Amino acid sequence: MAEAESAGNTMSSSVAAIAAMAEKLARSVGKAAWQAGTTFLVLGLPLLFVVEREMQIQQMEYERNSQMKTLLGGPPAVNNSYY
Repeated sequence: MAEAESAGNTMSSSVAAIAAMAEKLARSVGKAAWQAGTTFLVLGLPLLFVVEREMQIQQMEYERNSQMKTLLGGPPAVNNSYY
């Protein structure tokens, strides 16, 4: 009978240890996700906005140059930078 109680205590302590490790892992993953998310918001989003703005400026310059060449009678410009 004492052996059964000892085995039960060992099993419950193992389950408790696994539960504690799972909780610690969940906290660590949560912290890492928080850090990755805030880093993206602080660094990534502004970079995306700047890149998008730069692409819009380049597209407007290309269209303006194309219109100018058309008005001046030259051949239309070919935009190879987007392909």
